[in-house]
Formats: sequence, structure tokens, C-alpha cells
Amino acid sequence: MKKILFLTLFVCLSIAAKAQGLNTKYVQIKQVYHFQDTFNEFRVNSYLKYRLEEAGYTVFYDNQEVPAEVKADPCKLLKCEVTRDKSMLATKLEITLVNCKGNAVFTANGESRLKLHAKSYTDAIKNALEYSVLNKQKQ
Repeated sequence: MKKILFLTLFVCLSIAAKAQGLNTKYVQIKQVYHFQDTFNEFRVNSYLKYRLEEAGYTVFYDNQEVPAEVKADPCKLLKCEVTRDKSMLATKLEITLVNCKGNAVFTANGESRLKLHAKSYTDAIKNALEYSVLNKQKQ
């Protein structure tokens, strides 16, 4: 009985500790991810910025000047990484928020089966973030 109680307590504390990494208010996104050729190709960057701002974060691109608060304490910044998984019939994206220590504090996967790239990438981002912890935080 003690082992089960201890295990439950440990799991709850680890979930709470992981969620604390999302308490920062700044997120930096790249201008061009590895699956893009130009800035905002497939509307990935602007739509991702919109969705993160909707979740309550202050979002800026990696070529923009960082706020003074972030310059003073770089751990107040999360970096957003987006990777595309190989798939023939679907667009699969993984969105990861990484803290200053290089640890992933949030990961979400989204998939879209739409044929047009401009619509499928934004649909995959929407599907990844729609029911995530980020939307529950802003309430």
C-alpha cells in the first residue's frame, strides 16, 4: 500500500514539475524550419505565432530583438521547435517547447490529411494545439 501511495505521489509531483516550465511568457519561433525553404512558407510561422499568442504567450521570431526581461534572465524564454515526420498520405508535425536547459517542457503532435500544403500544415498545427495544456492554461 505504501508503494502505491508513494508512486502516485511521485507521478503527481513530476507532472506538476513538468507543467511549471510552461509558466514563462516568452516564446521564440524560428523564421525557417527544416521543412521550409522560405519564411512563412505554408503559413506555418504566422499561424504558429497566432496560436501561441492566443494561449497567452508573447511570441517573437529568432531574428527579432529579445525583450529586456529575457536578456536579464534567458530562462524566461521557451524556444519552439517544429519537426515534420515522414508520411506519404498525411502531414504530421511535432511541436516542442524547449527551456533554457534544453529540456522539452511541452510536446504536441498534430496530423492532417488535407492535400494542399498551405492548408494541411495549419490544420496539423491546429490539431496539435487544440486540446493541449496550452489552451487549458489561459482559462
